[in-house]
Amino acid sequence: MFSYNSEPGQSLATCGMGSSLAMQLLLFLLLFPSLGQGVPWCPKACNCTLPVNGTSATCGPLDSFPKGLPVDTTFVFIEYTNLSQLSSDALKGLPNLKELHLAGNRIDNVSSGLLTLTPTLKVLDLTGNTLSELPSGLFRNSAALHSLVLKGNRLQTLKANWLEGLVALNWLDVSANQLQRLPPDLLLNFTALNILDLSDNMLLELPPSLLKGLPNLERLHLEGNQLQTLAKGTFSATPHLCYLFLQGNKLSNLPSSIFSTLGELDMLDLSNNLLAQVPDGLLDKMGQMRVGFDLSENPWKCDEKLCGLYHWLLNNQDRMFFKNKTLCDSPEDQAGQMLLEVAKKRVCPKQ
Repeated sequence: MFSYNSEPGQSLATCGMGSSLAMQLLLFLLLFPSLGQGVPWCPKACNCTLPVNGTSATCGPLDSFPKGLPVDTTFVFIEYTNLSQLSSDALKGLPNLKELHLAGNRIDNVSSGLLTLTPTLKVLDLTGNTLSELPSGLFRNSAALHSLVLKGNRLQTLKANWLEGLVALNWLDVSANQLQRLPPDLLLNFTALNILDLSDNMLLELPPSLLKGLPNLERLHLEGNQLQTLAKGTFSATPHLCYLFLQGNKLSNLPSSIFSTLGELDMLDLSNNLLAQVPDGLLDKMGQMRVGFDLSENPWKCDEKLCGLYHWLLNNQDRMFFKNKTLCDSPEDQAGQMLLEVAKKRVCPKQ
């Protein structure tokens, strides 16, 4: 409260202090206008919000990457629009970008320099575009990237130099492409990778050494391919694998030791293949199958050669999925019967 007894010097000092604070506040708002508006300044085609850790921008419809996004932008969503090209300077001025979501566009080409100025990028989602290749060196400055999703593009192969620099990659999804073969050295030293999704491609075989550089792999999707067998030792370097999906292939025979190193396996799906017989002991050394297993939709030949499988099924039947769809295809007198029921009736030598 103003006092008439105040000294003139004191009043002047108080007045000057107030003016100074007002000028500082005005300058602050000029430098950081987004704080005065509640949301940052944003390009016309975008909607920007200001969560705790930086600006989040959702843009579209548009056919080119928007310019003038706030420098503190950390999340960008440009999905299901007409974006077709990503030039080398598209992300210029976004040094704090952490997630880039570009699903459902028409992107058929990206520049090798696209990610050069975004060293903090952690998530890149390019689902559902028309990419047939990636430029070498694209990820040379992407040491922080932990999730790369290339699902639903037109990739017919993958090359090791496309992925160089992804030292922290935790999740790689290249499902629903047109992959037929993969180079053996594709994934060397991807020691942080936990999830690999190769499902719904056209893979005819899996290189025996493909998984050698993935010691921490926990989840592997191979379903929906054209695999006829798996080479001995395919999983020898993935002891922590917990989920293995092999359904919807053309598997007709498997090496007896193929699963012997998977002591932590919780889920195995072998359904909808061409398995009629499996070697004794095939499943004996796997993990506890705490989630379960699926052997349905195979043409099982239910004779004495399946005795090893019968014993294993009886000991693990409580974790068996789709028992009523796991049927014998032959011999004729067993055709149509549930495999588990035949296992209960079949007299086999004790193991």
